Amino acid sequence: MRNLLKIVLLLTILIIVGSGAFAIYSVFWGFRDATVPNLEGMKVADAASLVEGMGIKLRIDKVDSVRPEGTIVEQWPKAGTMVKKGQIVILKVSRGGERLPLPDVRGMEYGQCVALLKEKGFVVGDIVRVHSEERPAGVVIAQSPAAPALVAQGRPIDLMVSLGPARVDGKVKVPNVLDRSEKVARQILGQSGLRVKEVKYRYTQLTPSGMVMDMSPRPGEEVSEGSPVVLVVATAKKPETKEDKVVSKEDQEEAQKAEKDTAESKPKETEKKDESPKTVDEQPPSQEPTKVAKIRYQVPPLARSMELKIELIDEKGVRTILKREVSSGEYISIDAPFVGDAAVTIYLGGQFVWQDRYR
Repeated sequence: MRNLLKIVLLLTILIIVGSGAFAIYSVFWGFRDATVPNLEGMKVADAASLVEGMGIKLRIDKVDSVRPEGTIVEQWPKAGTMVKKGQIVILKVSRGGERLPLPDVRGMEYGQCVALLKEKGFVVGDIVRVHSEERPAGVVIAQSPAAPALVAQGRPIDLMVSLGPARVDGKVKVPNVLDRSEKVARQILGQSGLRVKEVKYRYTQLTPSGMVMDMSPRPGEEVSEGSPVVLVVATAKKPETKEDKVVSKEDQEEAQKAEKDTAESKPKETEKKDESPKTVDEQPPSQEPTKVAKIRYQVPPLARSMELKIELIDEKGVRTILKREVSSGEYISIDAPFVGDAAVTIYLGGQFVWQDRYR
C-alpha cells in the first residue's frame, strides 16, 4: 500500500514539473506570434533564408509577370501581419520570360485573328463556337486572356467564335459585312451559309480601296441558305464608263496580261518633234497631285462597342471615310487620298477625339 502511494505521489510530481516546463517553454520559446517580413521583390532563396528560424512556412505559386524569374511579386499575408508559428505564407513568384502585349481580337474574322496572333508571337488555344445575334458567323466574340495584357510568348489564346444567329425554318440572317475588306466579307458570308454571286467594283475616293461599300440583300434580311449576295467594293481605278463595271478577278488578270502583250508587240513609233509654238489654250491644264494620308488609330479600352467616325477635309470638300461600330483595342489603318492640304478628324461615340493635318 505504501509503495502504491509512493508511485502515485511520484507521478503527480512529474506531471506538475512537466506542466510547468511546458508552460515556461510556451511563454518564452514556443507558440509565439511572428511578424511576417516584407518579402516582395526578393528572390525566393533570399526569402527562405530570412524566415528560417521564425517558424514560418512558405508556399510558392508561380505566376506570369514581367519581373525576372524567381522574383516574389506578391505575398499573403502582407508584411507586418502577426501570425502563429507554423502558419503558411503564400508567395507569388514570377515565372520570368518575355512578355508580349496581347492584341484585342474581338470583332475580327477568325482567319484574320489567327494570322494576327501568330504575327504577335501567340498560338490559338481552345475554340468554342456559339450562336450569336450580334456577331456574324466566323467573327470572334471573346478571348482568354482578355486584352490589354502582357502575356508570355507562345501562350495559347482561347477564342469564342460566332456561328451567327440561330437559323429558323432554314432562313439565314444576312450578316453585316459593310466596311470590311472583300476577302473578309467573302469568308464571313461563306461561313454564314451564303455565296457571293458577283462583285461590282465602284470608283470612289470616299471609301478606302478594297472595302465593301454596299451589298444586296441588305444586312439583317432573312434569306434561304445558299442565297446569292452581290457586293459593291470600292476601287481607286477609274472605270472606262460612268457605270459600275462588274468584273471578276480572273477577268482582271487576263485583261492586264493582254494589255502587257499588246504593249510589247507594238512597234515603237518615231517621235515627231513639234516645233510650232503652243498657245496658252493648247497647254495641258495643271492638276494638283493626289497625296495619301496614312491614318492609324488604336481604339482605347471600351466597356462596349461604340461608333467611330473618321472625317477628311481637303480642297474637294468634306467626306466621311469611315463610320462603323468598333470594339475596345481595335486597330484602324486607312490610306486616304487627298488633294492639297487636308485635315483628318476622328470622333468616337459622337465625341471629338483627335485631329491631324496633312500637307
